[in-house]
Amino acid sequence: MDFSAYPVIDHHSHPWSFDTKEITKNFFLSVMNMGGLSPEEAKDPEKLIHSEFTPMGRQIMHLMAGYLECSPTLDEVIEARNKRSRGDYQKYCKDLFEDANIEGLFVDDGYSEVSVASDLSKRDFEDFEKTLSPVPIRRVARIEPRFQAAVDASKDYQDFVQRFDASITDAVRRQRAIAFKSIIAYRSGLNIQKPSEAEILKDYKRSKAYRERGVKNIRDWYIRRIIGRCKELNASLHIHCGMGDVDVVFDRCNPSQLYELLKDRETWDTKIFLIHGGYPFSQEGAFFANALKNIYIDLSEMIPFASVVGAIDKTTQILDMAPPSRVVFGSDGVVLPEIHWAGAKIGRRVLEQVFQKFVGAGVYDEDEAHRAAKMILFENAKRIYLPW
Repeated sequence: MDFSAYPVIDHHSHPWSFDTKEITKNFFLSVMNMGGLSPEEAKDPEKLIHSEFTPMGRQIMHLMAGYLECSPTLDEVIEARNKRSRGDYQKYCKDLFEDANIEGLFVDDGYSEVSVASDLSKRDFEDFEKTLSPVPIRRVARIEPRFQAAVDASKDYQDFVQRFDASITDAVRRQRAIAFKSIIAYRSGLNIQKPSEAEILKDYKRSKAYRERGVKNIRDWYIRRIIGRCKELNASLHIHCGMGDVDVVFDRCNPSQLYELLKDRETWDTKIFLIHGGYPFSQEGAFFANALKNIYIDLSEMIPFASVVGAIDKTTQILDMAPPSRVVFGSDGVVLPEIHWAGAKIGRRVLEQVFQKFVGAGVYDEDEAHRAAKMILFENAKRIYLPW
C-alpha cells in the first residue's frame, strides 16, 4: 500500500505561535510526552531522559533528521531546524505542510494543557489563522471556557443559561465554528446522565461560588444542551475520550462510559466524534462508530503520540469494526508545527500497514483499501463538514 499521494485534513489540532520560531533541545523534549514538562521540570536531567526516549520523541526526531538532511541526533536536528525556521518561520511552516501534503486543519480554540505546562502564552485563533497557519483552518469551539465565562458573568441561574446559549450561538454565527469540543473527561468524566433541575441549580451555585471543576450535574446538563443546539446550528460535537494529560479523570474517560448518553435517541440527530479514538480503549469507541449511525471516531493523539507499532495495533482494532466512512484522521498537533507534520507522515504509514493486513486477509481488495484510506485522510472531513 502506498498512500503518499493523498492529502490530509487534520481533524483535531491546536495552534502554535511565533514563540517557537527558535527552540532549544530542552524545549523540544518538554513537549514529547503526555502533558509536557514545565520550564522548571525541563531543567531536571532525569525528566529529560524520559522525554528524549518516548516513542513520540524518537520517531519525530528521526523524521525531522530525514527532512532536514542532517544526522539523526537531537543536537543536530534542533540546530538544522532553527537554521531553517529563524529566517522566515511562516515559510518554514508552509514548507513543512507542503512536504506532508496537509490540506487543512480543524483547530481547537481552547488553551491546551500542554501549553499551560510549557508556560506558553495563549494563542488567539484569529491571529493564528491570519499570520501562521499555512493552510485553511476551521474553528472547533471549546465548551468549557464558554461555560465558565457564562457562570462568572451571570447574576443568577437564568442569566447564566441565557449567557451560555448566546455564547454557543455566537461561536457558530459570528466566529464561524463548525463544531464544539468538550473536555468533560478532564472535569467530571464521561458517565453523562440526565440530572434534575434541582441538581443542576445546586451545581451552578457551587460553580459560581467556588469555580469547582467536578460539578458533574451541570456539566452533564451542558453536554446535552449542546447536543440539542448542534442540530439547530448545523454543528457537530467533539468529545475527548480516552487518556490525555495526567489530570484526566482516568476511571471515567473510557468511551464506554458514554453508553447512556449515546444510546439516548435524543442525541441521534447530532454527529458526535470520539476524539483520540478513545485511546487506549479503541475497541469500545469502534463499537459505537459501528452500532450508532451518528458516531464517528478520529485517530488523533494516538498518531503521533504513540509509536507507529502501537498505532498500527490500535488502528487495526478501530477498523476491525468501525467502517472507514466513520473514521477521520487527526494529529492532536500542538505547540510545534512539526507535530502536525509528523502526524500526517506517520498517519499515512500506519494506514498503509493496517490496510495491507486487511487486503492480505481478504477483507478489502487493493482498490477498496485505497478508497477507504482516502475517506479517512480527507474525504470524510470534506463530506461531513461541507463546505470545506
